[in-house]
Amino acid sequence: MEFVAWAGRVMHVVASMVWIGGLVFQNVVSMPVLRYEGEDGSASTGKIGGRFVGFAWMCAWTMLVTGVILMLLDPRFVWFRYDTRWSVFLGLKQLIFVLLVFYAFGIARLLERLGGADNETGILILHRLRQFRTISILLGLCAAVLAVSM
Repeated sequence: MEFVAWAGRVMHVVASMVWIGGLVFQNVVSMPVLRYEGEDGSASTGKIGGRFVGFAWMCAWTMLVTGVILMLLDPRFVWFRYDTRWSVFLGLKQLIFVLLVFYAFGIARLLERLGGADNETGILILHRLRQFRTISILLGLCAAVLAVSM
């Protein structure tokens, strides 16, 4: 059982790093480079984002499954009781995960709309994509702080 917990923890951390790291890469590296080079931002952003959406969903499912396994294997876990610091942090991490999935759906929908958008609508969608990614990055960092604090 110890190996299952260890393997689940490793997979959980790797999935979260890939998801949040990919969002950071897109916001901090990819978008500024495309803007600087003067390329058509909406087409390139759509291609890069479209490729990453699959990774994001893989990471979300991995985090969901491994998170449930880790939660059920921990002796401190009691259903719907939030009377210890550990359980409160776990509840907050679960809430953050739900919000991350919500924003991942939003990013995927925006990327779908980006393909057929005119220039003005494309600029608005790119701005909203940057906002959603930034919010997701901040949520992921909060979840990491909570995980370390547990």
